[in-house]
Amino acid sequence: GLIIIICGHGKKENMLVTSDGNSLSIDKIRTTFNCHKMESFKDFPKIFIVDICRGENIPMAHKITTKGTNINKAISLYGHNDDGFLTIWSTTQGHQVVDFSLLSNCMANVIKSKYKSGYSLRQMLINIRQDIRKSKNGEWYCVESQDTTDYDIIFQQRKSS
Repeated sequence: GLIIIICGHGKKENMLVTSDGNSLSIDKIRTTFNCHKMESFKDFPKIFIVDICRGENIPMAHKITTKGTNINKAISLYGHNDDGFLTIWSTTQGHQVVDFSLLSNCMANVIKSKYKSGYSLRQMLINIRQDIRKSKNGEWYCVESQDTTDYDIIFQQRKSS
């Protein structure tokens, strides 16, 4: 599999602001790894964690009411160019974040504490969102995941040789 973590300053249209002030398309980076451009990754998960602002809008906080969940598992009969991607964004399109490392820190803490127990990354995302909500400035974040995998991603500890 492939895991790419991108942290930094961003702007609308999924653009990363580079150190020289130019912009780089996150979508273009992601496309570099699709199965037509890099066939060796065809049957492997490609996880992108993108911790950047995605616009200028300041999110408005509101009280959250908990409701039941609905899990829908779809089965693909034919493969698609963009199968196998999981992209995790620190916020939704058009919004900014205030603590540029909150998503990354929460992800690191949750993954380190849960992966040995066999938690799937999907399950961990729920815990990550909950930890962010409890954090100072958590209302600035609306963690978005875009998932084109048809399987659970489970991390395993490396076997030492």
